[in-house]
Amino acid sequence: MSQTYYEENPAELDRWLRRCDEVLALLDCALRGCHTRSHPVVQESLRESMQCLELASEDIAGRVLGILDFCITESEQGRFDEAAEALADLKESWTEAIASIRRDRNRAANFN
Repeated sequence: MSQTYYEENPAELDRWLRRCDEVLALLDCALRGCHTRSHPVVQESLRESMQCLELASEDIAGRVLGILDFCITESEQGRFDEAAEALADLKESWTEAIASIRRDRNRAANFN
């Protein structure tokens, strides 16, 4: 879906942003799984994250899914610190991107 699609369908943008919040919560769960060294928690949290994702750009989707797959594999191999580091970076980037979208949306709403 393109940016124009979301601009023309604010309800869809709201739905997508809610799903992004779900992904953030699931990334937190996966990080807790890394800290407690629980592969099942990491795996389940990241698999649910993958199902929540609806990324418009195939390039971005491929990179995000690649990171999630990497983290599942790392935790499966007992390399929880490596998985946690990648997840923390992804969560930080994801949080910044969603905050930017919300700021832009609020600015646009103030112009109308």
